Amino acid sequence: MNVIIIGNGVAGATVASKLAAKGVSVQLFSEEPVGFYSRILLPQALCDKDALQDLIAKTDPPYLQKRAATAIDPEKKLVYSGNTAFSYDKLVIATGSRSRMLDIFSCTDGACALRTFSDAQNIGETIENPVVVLGGGLLGLETALWVKRKGYEVTVLEAADRILVRQLDTEGASILKAHLEAQGLVIKEGVKTQAQKLDLGGHIRALVTEGEEEVPCRTLLLSLGVLPEITLAKAAGLKTNRGIVVDQYLQTSNSDILAIGDCAEYEGRVPGIIPVALAMAETAAANLLGEHKSYQTPVLFTRFKGDGLDVVSVGSIDGPALKKRTGNRYEAYFVQDGKLKGAILVGSTEHLGFVRSHYQKEVSQEEMATLLAF
Repeated sequence: MNVIIIGNGVAGATVASKLAAKGVSVQLFSEEPVGFYSRILLPQALCDKDALQDLIAKTDPPYLQKRAATAIDPEKKLVYSGNTAFSYDKLVIATGSRSRMLDIFSCTDGACALRTFSDAQNIGETIENPVVVLGGGLLGLETALWVKRKGYEVTVLEAADRILVRQLDTEGASILKAHLEAQGLVIKEGVKTQAQKLDLGGHIRALVTEGEEEVPCRTLLLSLGVLPEITLAKAAGLKTNRGIVVDQYLQTSNSDILAIGDCAEYEGRVPGIIPVALAMAETAAANLLGEHKSYQTPVLFTRFKGDGLDVVSVGSIDGPALKKRTGNRYEAYFVQDGKLKGAILVGSTEHLGFVRSHYQKEVSQEEMATLLAF
């Protein structure tokens, strides 16, 4: 069996490695000129050439093709890279996601998103004070914190009423904000950017908010979330929605083509987080090896590590919660119909093991009372 995998992120690289270890003929296509690296570690390597280079795997596997896949022909079972065609028996699409951009900044000198290795190189070579990070989500805050640590002045602008709006409630977000501000970040919430001002050379010098406030800016880092990369799949006629639609075996609308990771949509969801990418890679590899394994959604959690303050968010944080705060420690548990649907842990991960083992399971009032006895 000959398997082609498109995408050298954590999902694609993992399934390729597992198949190759079992003797399967594998070709892994990557549009980037460098080998495998951990995308989530890019923020901490910014403005440090040596640290950035250290992220790249020291050796490339023999099946890695550093060339972009440009088209898929499902009928002929071919993947094209330019004018060259490669045949497959099974195809795995792991094209990941791309940064969400705003048209207003599409041609702005000094504006950049952080998604790829080349993005990180570009930022390191061109960064100037002051820096503005547009977007107070997980990646935005991590990027802001690491850039601040490198000695730059950093302001975070978040349009929502709080940072980490998808992971934290108001109380949790306020604790994290105060902690980050104590480390030198300037964080402005509920702020929408409506215009930019450029210098005579066309380089950004300020952002203008809806309240007409000018925020000085020489480097703008856009962190506005991601969009599943489905261009190839859509052009090939596969069923797509927000992502590439897959079934419980991670098969697309074509049974010989699987999709995994940030580009795959399962049961209407595209979580775009590492645990999902790894779980999908495990399932895809098992199915390609003949095991006929159903995909099980892992515990959906995200974690932010600020100096001296761990923040973890698990599952759904909507609705009423059982919660308690003592100093900078704050915990909130979201229980619906007797089952633990989500949790927020700020300042301590003492109960993370309980949350992960009881996620989506029934919990008692006694268990909840014990968790909040701190």
